Amino acid sequence: MDRIERLQFSDRKSMIKDELKNVIEKNELYILYQPQINTLSNEITGIEALLRWDNSKLGSVSPVEFIPIAEDLDYIVDLGNWVMDKALRQAWVWKRKGYKFNTISVNVSPIQINKENFKKNLLNIINKYNIPRNFLEIEITEGIIIDINKEKIDMLTEIMNSGISIALDDFGTGYSSLSYLINIPVNTLKIDKIFIDNINSDKSKILIKGIVSLSKSLKYKIIVEGVETKEQLELLTNIGCNTIQGFYFSEPLSENEMENLLKINGGVNNI
Repeated sequence: MDRIERLQFSDRKSMIKDELKNVIEKNELYILYQPQINTLSNEITGIEALLRWDNSKLGSVSPVEFIPIAEDLDYIVDLGNWVMDKALRQAWVWKRKGYKFNTISVNVSPIQINKENFKKNLLNIINKYNIPRNFLEIEITEGIIIDINKEKIDMLTEIMNSGISIALDDFGTGYSSLSYLINIPVNTLKIDKIFIDNINSDKSKILIKGIVSLSKSLKYKIIVEGVETKEQLELLTNIGCNTIQGFYFSEPLSENEMENLLKINGGVNNI
């Protein structure tokens, strides 16, 4: 990166910092929804809520770009609470309309989990909409594992015991080891897209088979992310992966688009 590029990067980062301060008040945030499909029943079993930001000055800003800045500035707590509230409210609306799906998944930052009132805030939002706790799945990243301690493990265990599901996102790409699965309470492992992109590789197939076998033995649910082709789907089905998320079925959808898909009673036409 040359000097001009560094200056441009620095200027953009400063603008993102400034614009993030009032992002909720300016109503620039929105959520996209991506379905998770059970290929055996051909139904939508879950929906992941994905935060997006369109800014009047910067245009569309990628979460990859603004989430780390929000974490550094501690804005991520307010953003996280906003996403949780909006996603649960929308899921509650869809459930009241009778649409079929089992869970709504919401990503949670390590910064949020480090806050003393994380569990309280989480339960308050659930109680606000009077929905069953097993209707929510929070997705934690492997970054949480870096500084995991007994207090945090106990808190996550309490959350899971209350009925809320916990998914470990991007499993196998960061800090995970088998020893972490002994200590960290999780219900679901999400296999990262990096394995799927290389699924024709014998090593990738062996690794995926190993993760699936281990998960079944430990009674974890498996979700495979980033599935984009029929060939990938067929290989994963043969391996035993039956819950799929990715562009092959659907890109992340707007609220109205997701509702239209739910109206098909969870069915997906292109399996």
